Amino acid sequence: MRDEQRHVVDAISAFLDGSGRPSDWDHFTSLALRDVELDRIRRAAAAIDLPLDGDGEATLQHLLAQAELAVVDDPAQPEPWRIRTGMIAGLVVGGALYWANHLDGAGLFHNLHLLIVPAGLGAFIVMLRNSRLKLGAFAPRVIAQNKKGRV
Repeated sequence: MRDEQRHVVDAISAFLDGSGRPSDWDHFTSLALRDVELDRIRRAAAAIDLPLDGDGEATLQHLLAQAELAVVDDPAQPEPWRIRTGMIAGLVVGGALYWANHLDGAGLFHNLHLLIVPAGLGAFIVMLRNSRLKLGAFAPRVIAQNKKGRV
């Protein structure tokens, strides 16, 4: 789910105004979210006793306000590249190099470095790109969450 904040706001709003079904609420409260703050709000909402009384409704209103103000990743920001993608691209390039430099009579492991080094370089390039754009594991918010103990 790309826009977790919209999901949390919509689920709580639908439950407060009565337009949400019980199955929607069960779905919302049972599935963990990637964003730490939004997942905390989801767990707090799941802890409210049903049917709603005045205190429960006030708590949900407060959680809805927190969800609307939560700072989350910009959906327009580019996606981080996966390390696996860089390794596969490197293996493809390495395979071409291996095939172009294959010697008749040479064993399978003769030019193995032509496969391994490009795969490693592909992973390094992906890591470098993600770190320069501050995406994925290099995002400042993720780094701050990791410093607090969430990995």
